[in-house]
Amino acid sequence: MNIELKGFQETAVKQLREDIEFARAEAARRRLQAIVLSSPTGSGKTVTITSLMERIYEGDDSFQPDREAVFLWVSDSPELNAQSYDKILKQSSLFPKSRLVRIEPPFSQERFEAGKIYFLNTQKLGKDSLLTKTGDGRDYAIWQTIQNTAAAKPASFYVILDEAHRGMTENKREREQANSLVQRLIKGYPEVGLQPVKLIIGMSATPERFSRLIEGTGRTKREYLIDPESVRNSGLLKDEILLAYPDEKQPSDWSLLEVAVKRWKDFTRAWEKYCIAQEIDNIVKPVLVVQVEDGSGKTLSHTDLNQLVQVVERITSRLPENAWAHAFQEDNDVEAGGQRIRKIDASKIEDDPFVQIVLFKMSLSTGWDCPRAEVMMSFRKANDHTSIAQLVGRMVRTPLARSIEGQEFLNTVSLYLPHYDRDGLKSILEKLKNPDADTGIGVNVTEENDYLSLPRAWGKEELFEMLTTLPTYRIDKQDKTSNVKRLIRLARQMTMFDEIDKEALPKAKALIVQVLDEELERLRKKKDFIGNIAANQEIEIREVAVQYGDWVEIPEGKKLKIKATPENIEDLFNQCGRILGEGLHMTFWKAGVDLQNPYRRQLELYGVLQEQETLAKLERVCEKTLDDLFERRRISIEKLPSSRQEEYRRIYYRMQKAPAAETIVPSMDYPGRKTGTRLEKHLYTDESGNLYENFEKTSWEPDVLAEELPKPEVVGWLRNLPRKDWSLCIPYEEGNIVKPLYPDFIIFRKVKGKILADILDPHSSGFSDALPKAKGLAKYAEKHGEQFGQIELIHKVNGRLKRLELKDDAVRKHIYKATERAHLDKLFEV
Repeated sequence: MNIELKGFQETAVKQLREDIEFARAEAARRRLQAIVLSSPTGSGKTVTITSLMERIYEGDDSFQPDREAVFLWVSDSPELNAQSYDKILKQSSLFPKSRLVRIEPPFSQERFEAGKIYFLNTQKLGKDSLLTKTGDGRDYAIWQTIQNTAAAKPASFYVILDEAHRGMTENKREREQANSLVQRLIKGYPEVGLQPVKLIIGMSATPERFSRLIEGTGRTKREYLIDPESVRNSGLLKDEILLAYPDEKQPSDWSLLEVAVKRWKDFTRAWEKYCIAQEIDNIVKPVLVVQVEDGSGKTLSHTDLNQLVQVVERITSRLPENAWAHAFQEDNDVEAGGQRIRKIDASKIEDDPFVQIVLFKMSLSTGWDCPRAEVMMSFRKANDHTSIAQLVGRMVRTPLARSIEGQEFLNTVSLYLPHYDRDGLKSILEKLKNPDADTGIGVNVTEENDYLSLPRAWGKEELFEMLTTLPTYRIDKQDKTSNVKRLIRLARQMTMFDEIDKEALPKAKALIVQVLDEELERLRKKKDFIGNIAANQEIEIREVAVQYGDWVEIPEGKKLKIKATPENIEDLFNQCGRILGEGLHMTFWKAGVDLQNPYRRQLELYGVLQEQETLAKLERVCEKTLDDLFERRRISIEKLPSSRQEEYRRIYYRMQKAPAAETIVPSMDYPGRKTGTRLEKHLYTDESGNLYENFEKTSWEPDVLAEELPKPEVVGWLRNLPRKDWSLCIPYEEGNIVKPLYPDFIIFRKVKGKILADILDPHSSGFSDALPKAKGLAKYAEKHGEQFGQIELIHKVNGRLKRLELKDDAVRKHIYKATERAHLDKLFEV
């Protein structure tokens, strides 16, 4: 891939690849199979499936390549097809333009070709379409091509059903007519000799429709569900939607449009400032999208487009040519307000370098994926709340596919709804906050009228300095990897990207080759070493697995015997490349190749990597080198822009096999409110030194603050918001899954001239996660307690707050022994 997958995407691809292997074995026996990826909106379904296709065709650490693989990508929309095509072309390193084929007349082939992805949309398959007919030089209809390919390659023909299929909803009329391509692929089309395709992959935010459709077809279904929480933690989605609407005293929608334009300009300036500071060449250019009303007769829209242009350019001054665009159903350009508003396809908005403002009606609900869309204004009426929610669900993607460190404003998106009353607004809020059938994921929504970006409080510099020393963890399902790969990635960053150590990469590669050669010399002394086998002799291969660089025993691993032919050795050598990664198998081969017998060193590397002791030594050496290199260049790393520092933190800390502690990087601003309970001493405040917070009625947080803030030694505090880059995060385990815990408060006290940081976490035992979180907090206290004054778990008992000091060994032992929440309650009764 040309991009690096998020951790949850990597996990999904690995599981799907395993499911595919089982499904292929069944498909080869002519049994119907279905793989389903259930993935929330904004989680990168296309990225995930693209990586899966690459690993099917090229192989990976665990599975051999399928060089006969053919992929048919099916959607019901030309826009969806176009967007998928463009994404795969941009993201895949294995499928260039020559391997991507749009199926359009006069396409005619007996079979699809191996190693290619074919794109088909059902709108081109009407009864009058040339694709469904023969004649005029066309020997094969599309149905024949599909049937011939499926018959010849039942276990290597993969049909991918994209998410927005009209044929995916099967009512009585559709069952009788069975006229959609999707249904014909799943159930067969006897009239033209098409049998059901054996291997189908469905991808959707709402897979229930697909699941209902395959019921009763005899297909074995394997489904992988991407957890919405992991998507939110990954940084792919904005943290918050700022929702603006007029109060009763506010005048017309044109006034709110002016506010939206000003907010869009704020985003433009903020992104430019950030990108320049981070030395990002392609500056993010936000897009303002404006939804206008439908028209009637010869009227294009009942929204006055002339006035719309005039209002916008009253704020912006005249915009340059090509800045205005529309995605109306009409294909022609539109003249309004002295501007030419050009036609643009929804799928082309994101990559258009000139477009700044896009007008649309309803067309952006499908085929549209524009992370640059930072501000949206809608002139439509309140009865469109469902479509508005769907559109906003597509707006919450982050422009750089990550959250922006230290810049809370750039992690928001703004929505302006001048024609919505309180009831209509409530409907939208419910749709956006709760995972539903349209998005699969919930997002935080705040009324923009109440939002206030707060700067760091004056005079708190000493507290912020203390904050930067506190240990935190990132539990975002970042893909864990071997120390070998981590070392190479870290060294590459230093040598090729940031030029802070020109020798880091060549030295790292030389070290790995040296360790492998040392192991080779040791193993050559063994009579049964694979590397000693002569050409064409039989090699006994045992099935082993390597996870994160560790050798894993497979209890019933297969043992195969193959001849040491050049072709077989090449396959084994490629397997070495998948184990080591980063092209290190080629580095090893080039360092000692014998041109008279070039395959020998390839076979020797395979033999070396079959030894558990070798892998263990390689991991130890690389880990130590990695630690030394990071420490040696720490000062140089800290001088880099924050986004570059974040890349080093990701490689060094977050790709380790177990969660690793790093330190907090405080934000420059904080998402505050204009109303609520007034509080003092916070690390981020308004001009009056205050913070306003809205607590839930049942929350214990106000009671805790009421006890803490009046204390004279308390000089500051931070409300530790969840899922922020700057949050203090603690790992805990629940059901063998590592999850993130965000304690509510960090309190700063000044005792005898020294600043102490405390963690206070009020958490009711009524929640099912109470005990796992208590144990996670206790483990954190055991490991990092010396860096804190107090680490307290707080309950409310009979109307009074009770505290457990988790720095106390005896308290921690009781918590570790607890097996149910009642045991935890008893500790607070003492």
